[in-house]
Amino acid sequence: MPTLDTRFDPGSSGSAAFPRTRWSLVARVADPGSQQGTGTRRAALAELVQAYWRPVYRALRVHQRRPREEAEDLTQAFFLELMEKRTLERFVADPKAGRFRALLRSLLERYVSTVDRDARRKKRGGGRAHVRLDPAMIDAIEARIAAGTPEDPFDVEWRAAVIDQALAELAGEARTPLSQRRLEVFLAYEVEPAHDAGRPTYAELARRLGVRPHDVKNDLVAARRRFAELVLERLRDDARDEDEAREELRALFGVVPP
Repeated sequence: MPTLDTRFDPGSSGSAAFPRTRWSLVARVADPGSQQGTGTRRAALAELVQAYWRPVYRALRVHQRRPREEAEDLTQAFFLELMEKRTLERFVADPKAGRFRALLRSLLERYVSTVDRDARRKKRGGGRAHVRLDPAMIDAIEARIAAGTPEDPFDVEWRAAVIDQALAELAGEARTPLSQRRLEVFLAYEVEPAHDAGRPTYAELARRLGVRPHDVKNDLVAARRRFAELVLERLRDDARDEDEAREELRALFGVVPP
């Protein structure tokens, strides 16, 4: 698992420039009078599901002990209900509603309780939207469930999703020979060891890449710093302000930037 033992630059983004990417998405889904039409609203719902379905699915499988197929159905139905009952709209409008991660988990628990109490509400179909979940990602989550962990499954999968998004963006930024080398060093040192015997030495990586061990060390420092910045950016997408984003960083990763 990639680490976050690097420095954050508190001056890189102040609250005045706070990004609202996912908050805009949530507002678009929640808006009952969307000026962009139902089609756009459904597209926003699909994007919202892709951003947040993983921790919901894992919590259903582990906490609620639902079979795989039922967990898939409940995951989709849960997000559809958020839209249809305008729950997210009320959250966007309420500055005291708390963190989005905590709210989503609370709403999920309430939804499952309601489903259990009234079996008729399990009924699906008709004209309701359907959002496809990634089967390969479900298999990966199932493998992590089988491995077991004492940590909260919702938070574990939320953290994994944030890491995957940050890794994808780090790879997408690798457009120059130097950035590509830094990415290769980062993956070899921080990501690949999770699947094999352990981390390579700086000397081993230097021989593989045809550079000096000191270059490998500098590349790793730079890549770690950028990865940490990308993680914080993803957390900002889910938070109301900079303080909340940094508190999410502490809660999920045990890191507090200066």
